Amino acid sequence: MDETNPTQRSRVLALLPGVPLPANTGGALRALAMIRALDRAFDTTVLSWSRAGEDFQALDRMLEGRVHVVERMGPIDALFAEGMGFVLGCPAGYCRYGWFPSVLKHVLTTQGFDFIHFDHPHTALTWPQIKRLQPVARLVLDAHNVEAEIMDRLANTAPRWQRKGLRWQAGRIHELERELARNVDLVLTCSERDAGAFRDMGARRVRVVPNAIPPLEAPLVAQRHDVVFVGSLDWRPNADAAVLLAKEIWPRCRALLPGARLVIVGRNPPLNVQALASHDVAIEGSVPSVRPYLDRAFATAIPLRAGSGTRIKILEAWAAGVPVIASRIAAEGLPCSDGKDLILAEEPSDFARALVRLWRDRQLADELVREGLRTVEPFTAEKIAQDVVRYYRELVDPESARPYSDAYAPAMAAIP
Repeated sequence: MDETNPTQRSRVLALLPGVPLPANTGGALRALAMIRALDRAFDTTVLSWSRAGEDFQALDRMLEGRVHVVERMGPIDALFAEGMGFVLGCPAGYCRYGWFPSVLKHVLTTQGFDFIHFDHPHTALTWPQIKRLQPVARLVLDAHNVEAEIMDRLANTAPRWQRKGLRWQAGRIHELERELARNVDLVLTCSERDAGAFRDMGARRVRVVPNAIPPLEAPLVAQRHDVVFVGSLDWRPNADAAVLLAKEIWPRCRALLPGARLVIVGRNPPLNVQALASHDVAIEGSVPSVRPYLDRAFATAIPLRAGSGTRIKILEAWAAGVPVIASRIAAEGLPCSDGKDLILAEEPSDFARALVRLWRDRQLADELVREGLRTVEPFTAEKIAQDVVRYYRELVDPESARPYSDAYAPAMAAIP
């Protein structure tokens, strides 16, 4: 970037593991908010791996910058890549991003960039080659989660025969996250908790960018009879939570909730989740918007046993005026208090009692709704986008550094 020319915008190359449209997952919502913020402030080029059902043309229309798409490997090439990755110690599922597509090489050799933005560690596997081709570019990692922690937690609840493999995967991911933490110029995280984990790995500069939600709307007033769970069901922690909810929690309280239904909403439900469907359990799969399902819910129950980062599903529920019951893992990293803006529960019996309590105690439900709306108010895309841009500019002008925006600093500082 030419510092003497104030009219010249910095140039950003953003690498995404998938096209974030439709924005029907927490990861896609965060990636889309990040890319739109960068696109408004900088001359931004996006290169994304893609798969069937993703709408790269809509992303191209949405952004001022350029969008390039790399088709994901076919099954045979992916299997070969996974095999080679296993030999080299690459985490399973990451190796297909470790090759250097021709379009990426062309972009890097024909254009100069001030920043390279990696969305998830997956896209940063080739960071040494990228750095050699763009030696002056600052490298930025948006770490949606501490991925190794997710694998560790999955191992704790997985069948015994899977635990060794999951812990091997956790170890490989931890090595990758530590390597990236020590070599990129900036790590962005969802929460101060995750920021601490990356600082412990040796990250030089870490900034917290909370997940954002769409503009707030007044919740609809209606008779609500559903318990809703929202989450991408092709992500194992969500599928595990859905099964736990339908098999262990719902049977304990359904008789005390006359006329109520359990509604599980999320893309690509696996067979074991599809099999949960019954007369009062609906499996909705992919939907254009989760808002109609939230509008019909008297509560959302989120019994996650693995995860990291922060849950957009809780922010969405608060914004839609839906009382939240969540495990501590589901709620971690968010500025919340048990009994104030949500109810914390761990065991199936705790979740069941909380659901029955909310069904019967409308005053408690209304209090949770009011406090949830107050808690979520600062976490809008517009406010957070300002900080994304400022954290980028800090890399060029460190004197501009501030820890958080004034809007949500008090909220993040209040996290116990």
